[in-house]
Amino acid sequence: MRANYFLIFLVVCIYTNASSQIPTGYYSSAENKSDQSLRLALHNIIDDHTAYDYTSFSTDTWDILKEADADPNNANNVLLVYTRESVNGTQEYASGFGWKREHVWAKSRGDFGTATGAGTDVHNLRASNINVNSTRSNFNFDNCTNNSCENTFENYYSSSSLIFEPRDEDKGDVARIIFYMDVRYEGDNGELDLEMTESLLSTSSKLPRHGVRSTLLEWHVQDPVDDFERNRNNVIYDYQGNRNPFIDHPELVEYLWGDKQDQQWISTLSAPSSKQAYIHIPNPIVTDYLNLESDINFSKVELFNMQGKTIRQLSGYVNRIEMPTSSGIYFLQLHYGNLVILKKLIVSSF
Repeated sequence: MRANYFLIFLVVCIYTNASSQIPTGYYSSAENKSDQSLRLALHNIIDDHTAYDYTSFSTDTWDILKEADADPNNANNVLLVYTRESVNGTQEYASGFGWKREHVWAKSRGDFGTATGAGTDVHNLRASNINVNSTRSNFNFDNCTNNSCENTFENYYSSSSLIFEPRDEDKGDVARIIFYMDVRYEGDNGELDLEMTESLLSTSSKLPRHGVRSTLLEWHVQDPVDDFERNRNNVIYDYQGNRNPFIDHPELVEYLWGDKQDQQWISTLSAPSSKQAYIHIPNPIVTDYLNLESDINFSKVELFNMQGKTIRQLSGYVNRIEMPTSSGIYFLQLHYGNLVILKKLIVSSF
């Protein structure tokens, strides 16, 4: 039996309809609007932000990221997207040994590069691991499920399919950044018109499009907003003067791209108040146990195979579950009150 166990991290995220950090009345012009009118109102709210140089001797995007992406446990470090590594914030590139700035909406998708504006919008920039930044390239965001998929830091990518799937902890963060860029840049005032698409674009395409929209919408639900994103949104607002609406009001996604496009958005009535549990599954699983670390007391935990047969069933407070000895795909179902969470497990031979 192996001594090193993977962990499932459970973070309970509570959506509230307001935050003390959101300026009073910031979204008032979007109230009682729907569909395209709502989209236009949100665009006008977050448009015309204060732009900073990509690199300069005065305040630049490096400086803002050191604060926006600061490690909550060590203010001198930054947390890297896609890897969650904590590295010294002063190590800007550092001849390839430090950290880099990732354009989540790839800068070649619209060919805006690092020009002031879209290229320096810090809402779209994240501190990143240099090697993973290179691996991600300008690949489309999508679930990587084919045989060509490779793994780096629990991110899956396929150079042949042009797909990059971030680790579970970053999927929602990525989705909400792409949503922001889609609404912020609408082609007015000489700016690009950036739009999400369902298409998988080639690496050579310069079209101002990014996908895959349906997958990003799923990731937004799968990985709810957390305190790191909220703090990041507040820091960037202090510099740029604009916010990411999909962090402040995650429910807006349903009103722009979901089932509520024909309904008027009213902030005080729309935001969910129920708890949503986020679970990280370190697929593929190569250990004989999964440890569960959470403040949540699950009433029941069940493990099923692909045929729906129950493999394990545990009741009461469960802090770990034994994995089956046969490789394959399984499903973990966790019960917490009226909430039922279903996650896919890929079990490899020990």
